[in-house]
Amino acid sequence: MRYRWQTGATAWLLHRITGAAVGIYLLLHILGQFDMKYGGSLEGLRDFLNAKVIAVVLLAFLIYHTLNGIRELIVDFGQGALYHKKLFWVMMAIGLVLFVAGLMAL
Repeated sequence: MRYRWQTGATAWLLHRITGAAVGIYLLLHILGQFDMKYGGSLEGLRDFLNAKVIAVVLLAFLIYHTLNGIRELIVDFGQGALYHKKLFWVMMAIGLVLFVAGLMAL
């Protein structure tokens, strides 16, 4: 017997991963800003955080985390439990449009 990934479980896991990654980025960003004001020895960290690939990944994580949070609110406080899979894919389509628009703005 093999486990099949369900939409809800996958969305839950990705929501936790993206939330943790955004939190870690925020802490590193604050550390880099603090160091720039008081020390100046973490230029490598600031260069890493300002890299284009990090900005693209951060954009994707923020869009996913935000839209999935909105989806969870709809599911929890509305009748979304009846159509949570469709709502997930609608949010992902919206996220893709926002991601492409964000890439064009970078």
